[in-house]
Amino acid sequence: MMYYKVVISGENIFFENYDSTEPIIGFIACRLVKSQSEELAIAMAKRDILVHWNQSFNADRRLGMPALQLEHVALFNGWKKPKTKHDYYWFSDLEHKQKHLDKFTQPPKKWFWQRWFLVGSV
Repeated sequence: MMYYKVVISGENIFFENYDSTEPIIGFIACRLVKSQSEELAIAMAKRDILVHWNQSFNADRRLGMPALQLEHVALFNGWKKPKTKHDYYWFSDLEHKQKHLDKFTQPPKKWFWQRWFLVGSV
């Protein structure tokens, strides 16, 4: 079994953003899923997000059901598995959405000793 980093966006929701004049129209959620295949990891991440959405944010059924879209999937090749968080990163327009996606889709930074080793070996 492998770990997959799955980034999903959810749109077609609506609720008031009390900090701003623009309403929240969607979210980005990143999940680390242990699965046998990439397809199964995507399906599991979507299921977990919808279950969590309905149990926590949409218990009164006023926010609507988000339309989920796969944004990014990659094998997780880290030594230590990070603690799983069920965080949602809200956005009010496509530019704000892209800023969140950029954080999750960038390749991991190289460690200091890896950079030194690569530079020193040339």
